[in-house]
Amino acid sequence: MEFDWMYIIYLFFAVVFILIIKGFYSFFGGYIKQMFVEARVMKIGIGVNADIIHRSKTALIDAEMPVYRLTVKFRTHEGVEVQSSIDRALDMDGFTRYAPGNGVALKYDPKNPKRIALYDNDKPLILGD
Repeated sequence: MEFDWMYIIYLFFAVVFILIIKGFYSFFGGYIKQMFVEARVMKIGIGVNADIIHRSKTALIDAEMPVYRLTVKFRTHEGVEVQSSIDRALDMDGFTRYAPGNGVALKYDPKNPKRIALYDNDKPLILGD
């Protein structure tokens, strides 16, 4: 029986494909997951005002804008102080608006307050929703 080299080639391409998918997920997976969490929190979340306490640049780029990790601190309606982080692509105006020390409106998941979604300025936020 003769050895068929095509199986080695198929195996090589399968391994390369798996490594590419794994690399893509490890680089973008958290950012994609965050988008789904934010969509859910915007529907069921409770609105509060928060203070930005830290901003750091990540390695991600979104629409030619750098992505920053914003760390915010807020109090839930039960009075519990929560600190959470969210990634956001910022242009120059956003870089100024989301500077540490500034306030921001956000919604949090009542079951898990660390899950947050920032509220854009174009949409009105009625606190207590």
